[in-house]
Amino acid sequence: MTLSGFAARVIAVAVICALATSWFGWLSLPVVGFLYAMLDRRVRGRGTIAAVAATLGWLGILGAEAARGASVGAVASRVGDVLHLPAFGFLLVTLLFAAILCGSAAVIGSAITPAGRPFLH
Repeated sequence: MTLSGFAARVIAVAVICALATSWFGWLSLPVVGFLYAMLDRRVRGRGTIAAVAATLGWLGILGAEAARGASVGAVASRVGDVLHLPAFGFLLVTLLFAAILCGSAAVIGSAITPAGRPFLH
């Protein structure tokens, strides 16, 4: 797969992750990752694509909220204090959570339908 193909897939899945999270909540990420891996079975590294995309999708949500005037930094600081993390560390843990949710579900979807194998017989 070319770099442009990888980037196009990551961007498309990132937009879907952001929209699904906005509409249905964070539990939609494993569903998106799983479905992506099942549908795009000709590509290797579907778990990586899904993990990077989920991270970018949630980063986009955080950026949009901050641009809208939401106090993302204050929330990260307060919750980070509870978890004994700096605000930046809490934001990194949040993005890592998105990557793990979506990426691991995509790995499971990839295992069910390996690359090149048809989805339906």
